[in-house]
Amino acid sequence: MIKTIKNSLWMKTFLSLTILLFAVTFLLYGIVTAVMPASYRSQQTLGYTEQMGRLVTELENGTVDDAINHIYEFCLNHNAVATLNGKLNTVTFGEGSTSDEKQPAQTATANLKIGEETYQLSVTISGRLVNRLTKAFWNLLPIISLLILSISIIAASAYTHFLAKPILKISDISKRLAELDMTWRCDTTRTDEVGILARNLNTMAERLDIALRELTTANAKLQEDIEQEHRQEKVRMDFFRAVSHELKTPITVLKGELEGMIYMVGEYKDRDKHLRGSMRTVKEMENLVKEILSVSRMSGSDFSLNKAEVNMTALVQSCFRKWKGLAEDKGQQLIADLEECTCMGDRDLLEKAVSNIIGNAVIHSENNSVIRASLKENVLEVLNTGRIPEGELERIFEPFYRVESSHNRKTGGSGLGLYIVKAILDQHGMVYDINNIEGGVRFIVHLS
Repeated sequence: MIKTIKNSLWMKTFLSLTILLFAVTFLLYGIVTAVMPASYRSQQTLGYTEQMGRLVTELENGTVDDAINHIYEFCLNHNAVATLNGKLNTVTFGEGSTSDEKQPAQTATANLKIGEETYQLSVTISGRLVNRLTKAFWNLLPIISLLILSISIIAASAYTHFLAKPILKISDISKRLAELDMTWRCDTTRTDEVGILARNLNTMAERLDIALRELTTANAKLQEDIEQEHRQEKVRMDFFRAVSHELKTPITVLKGELEGMIYMVGEYKDRDKHLRGSMRTVKEMENLVKEILSVSRMSGSDFSLNKAEVNMTALVQSCFRKWKGLAEDKGQQLIADLEECTCMGDRDLLEKAVSNIIGNAVIHSENNSVIRASLKENVLEVLNTGRIPEGELERIFEPFYRVESSHNRKTGGSGLGLYIVKAILDQHGMVYDINNIEGGVRFIVHLS
């Protein structure tokens, strides 16, 4: 119970106010009980003195019979006992004795002259009325105490509700905010200190909500960067494994040819013939290494594009001229539908990417086919009559991946062409896609 009261602001406020109100009201009642009889007695004495003075004046202006009537009436009105002493007789007015009363009686004596005779008037007023008043206060004490307690409880409850409820509500909302539930806000209609506290808490909650959102965004970005780094690391490892595999075959062939020529084994006795074959192998390896170095350079953290305004129309025409010879050898037609178009980028890299796209179309299209290129509204499209199996479209940009089933370097190229295209376009932030359409394959690049 004590712990509950100690941990509850409402209970502490309610009990404190109840006890305080009860104590103050009860103290006031006690003061009234003690002071009121004395005050009444004082007022009574004052009034009695004035009445006594008027009575003496009336008695001196009348006869003895008139005096007796006036004294009798005074005693009735003031619950008093009077004695009129003369030389010949004594007259007593009123009944009862005041000697046994707890409150002392008040007695006044006056000498007066009625007619020719001198009298002494003695008047005693009882303190019984004051006693009754005091007793009435004590008799009412239980009822008054219960009434005071009830009023104190009601008043304390109402005031506690008014004072503590908004604080308790703010406390409840602060607990929810502590649990990072930022959907709650305090009532800010009040203009007192509680209202200021509510507004400050709302401001803090809004700022904390913004900070948490920014932190969440930053954490998500960091997590995304970490995952991206892991993906890039995996790509690099896969790339280097593929490089090792791709270089192993020509190196092994070259080693075998050189050993055969050194030891004059079989057909390798004709060194001039096989040296030319070895030279071709070396050139293939040289071209492969150049492409590998190009990819590696673009993958480096210190790589940056040498951006400038590039005339894409002239660039595509230049790439067409580069592959025109091979296309003519295969009886292919190169048709270009080019509008004037420029974009910001690294010209050498963009030329490399476009050249690889067109070269890939020439190499993988059938003889006597048509390769079309269009450049309209900053969109480059290259169409050829080849075909990519649907199951292999997802892997088309992987390093050293070749669509033809033999995976032969002589028929399928180095396997790095489209991988280099992907790396260049990604560096430029360009959107691209390759897909099968009716009658061939389409490669599309959004240059803007």
